[in-house]
Amino acid sequence: MRKCLSKIFLSILTFLIVSCVNANDRTLSPPSNTEWINIEIKNPSSYTKPFPLEVLYVSTTCKRNLMSMRDGQHYAKMGYNPVKIPLQKQSDSDIWVAKIAKDGGGKCNWQLSEFNLGIEYIDATHLGKGLVPGTAVGATIAFDDVATKNGLFKIVHGDINLSPIYYPYIRERKLNSTETSLSLLGEKNFISLKADGTNKVSYIPRLDESKITRYIGVANKEPGSYAKIIYPDGSIAPEGTIVPDFNKINAK
Repeated sequence: MRKCLSKIFLSILTFLIVSCVNANDRTLSPPSNTEWINIEIKNPSSYTKPFPLEVLYVSTTCKRNLMSMRDGQHYAKMGYNPVKIPLQKQSDSDIWVAKIAKDGGGKCNWQLSEFNLGIEYIDATHLGKGLVPGTAVGATIAFDDVATKNGLFKIVHGDINLSPIYYPYIRERKLNSTETSLSLLGEKNFISLKADGTNKVSYIPRLDESKITRYIGVANKEPGSYAKIIYPDGSIAPEGTIVPDFNKINAK
């Protein structure tokens, strides 16, 4: 999954996994009394599509046995079980739905830790010849302290309703790549929330393709050479700017 898996990959870079108890038993078997999180996403455009829910379950029963790369010491750490859950399109509407069990059950007693939801471009050529789909946007919804230990998550009580606005962001890379991609740009690419008493998450994003921001990378790394960010009104961001000013784009 886009964010959870990156954490796992980071752990792999830092530690050597030498064994895992019940490592192959990642079967989910939600008990009949589990609570469910109902997900509803409204797709804003025929050029975008919700990506499968990226769900992370954790277990204190089936732990990972790790060895530190620094001192060779062995220790146990909570087990991870990343799962992708497809969303189902509702007849001829733009609504996509799915549900996630809080208690994943199984021999490892898998418990919901967090999940990602969101949208991404699946077709980019309507805004320029040769464009390829870029990065996705959305939200990470967390349910435990494991997921929120970085302190970046805002607590939300009850059901969650999100309706962020996004704009096209064309990135032309010239250094070590000739790819030009079309991504979605929001105030936050991924909103981070910790759910409290949440049974439903509604994600109804808006897309305004009338305001296109462009990033033009440098061809060579040279002193005084900077990438250029061009805003929809034609103005250029100050030299050295890495991330576009969303408020400037969003201003009417």
